[in-house]
Amino acid sequence: MNMFNRFIITSFCLLTLSAQTLALDFTQVTKNTTYILSDTQKTIRVTLDDYALAVDRDNRFFDENNNQIALHGFDSRSGVGTSITTHLKLGSIGYTTLFYKTWDLTLEPATIAIIKDQGGKRFTMQTYYESDQPIPSAFIGTSINDTESPSMPQRTINLCWESCPVPATLTITSTNTFPANEKAASTIHILVANDTTATFSITENTSGFFSLSGTNNNTLTFNGTTTNYESATKSYTVKIKATTGDGDDKNTEQTITVNLVDFNDETPTAITLTGDRTIAENTSTGAELGTLSTTDADANDTFTYTSSNTKFTIDNNKLKLNTTLDYENATSLNTTITVTDGNGHSFNKIFNFTVSDIDDTAPTNILLSNVNLIKDQPANTLVGTLSASDVDTNTPLTFTVNDTTNFKIVNGNELRTNKSITTALGNTININITAKDGTHDSIPQPFTITITATYIAAPVIAQFSVTQGENKGPLISKDGGEVTVSASAGTGTYTWSSADFSNTSTSKTFV
Repeated sequence: MNMFNRFIITSFCLLTLSAQTLALDFTQVTKNTTYILSDTQKTIRVTLDDYALAVDRDNRFFDENNNQIALHGFDSRSGVGTSITTHLKLGSIGYTTLFYKTWDLTLEPATIAIIKDQGGKRFTMQTYYESDQPIPSAFIGTSINDTESPSMPQRTINLCWESCPVPATLTITSTNTFPANEKAASTIHILVANDTTATFSITENTSGFFSLSGTNNNTLTFNGTTTNYESATKSYTVKIKATTGDGDDKNTEQTITVNLVDFNDETPTAITLTGDRTIAENTSTGAELGTLSTTDADANDTFTYTSSNTKFTIDNNKLKLNTTLDYENATSLNTTITVTDGNGHSFNKIFNFTVSDIDDTAPTNILLSNVNLIKDQPANTLVGTLSASDVDTNTPLTFTVNDTTNFKIVNGNELRTNKSITTALGNTININITAKDGTHDSIPQPFTITITATYIAAPVIAQFSVTQGENKGPLISKDGGEVTVSASAGTGTYTWSSADFSNTSTSKTFV
């Protein structure tokens, strides 16, 4: 059983706080808390930390000058609540008795009479007597292993009859928390106690950021120049003591907490954009391309985004397309995104995008290698080979002919007869050819097939030669004089004049 370091005494009438229990810390020698007694409220409730026996005799009371005024036992004593039955030993005498943690002790009338005769002044009850007394304390603990039962060290309790003055307990009335900006040179907090004569001191200052100054040291200064809200520590504490004298009611402590306030002092360090970096051509204007976010160690900062490329717009942190893209005009594009935080700090990052091609263009420029047909040729005779242009399709094109009575398409691009053509010589047959790329159909293109007696074909060009002065070859000079282009061809005759050239010009190149 450990020594009893604390007990709580309850008077049934304590000023206006009747029926409340007050705790006394008996680790100190003297307590200044005063218990108010009266004719109807003369029982003291004592609550111990552990089980003990209350002794009912030789309880001494002393006046303010420490003179003994009575030597009487309690008028009555009774245990309250749960009890245990265990061994008690005093000297060589040992026996088993009931122990309680809480006892109600009623003062003897003689003791009360003395208190009244003294005019209701304060008196103390001492719980410890000289060591040579047979029962050295008002409370005795249980014996352990048949050793002497422990008694309580000397402690005093102040008593007062009815309305004697009770000293006010010193308290610090100023708030125990205040904010301070991170990295701030100094933040002032004024300390206030319920007694204006109180002097303040620091009892614990782990961070070293606090200091006192001013009248009675009532100005607490927090120096936060080296603090950083972005670090792990976002608050700091200091213990402050206020004092007006030696008694417990004249001393008090308060732990004050400083909560750091985030100051916008950091520059954004990164920009992130969700979503794919590939944009399909013909994507509608206003389409969302992703959400922008920013890395910044400043908490709760606000950000504004801008785009250097007007083909993009930013709305509520969403990057959106501000135009319709055409793969045939550009296969990629980029923009520089600038983020600016609430204090004007900015950061830039380039975002690159790829434009994906979609089949959005129909074939054009359908060509037929021959438009002459010899009369009376058998069915399946090849008229000519078809070709066309399609800027966004790599797959082979297919062709259809509107006159399926006389013609058909074979092998995808061969225009052949569907029967023997017996139309008179010199007559013509008009047909429409349509090219298909799998998604789009071209505008039907008309062709006129001429019925001839013999096959007419342009000569097959074997080789072109380019001559400029003494130079002959593929390289010519813009200012080197007249250029002659000649061609060697197969059999047959063909008239070739300057009107047969296309894209003729005086620029560096021509076709």
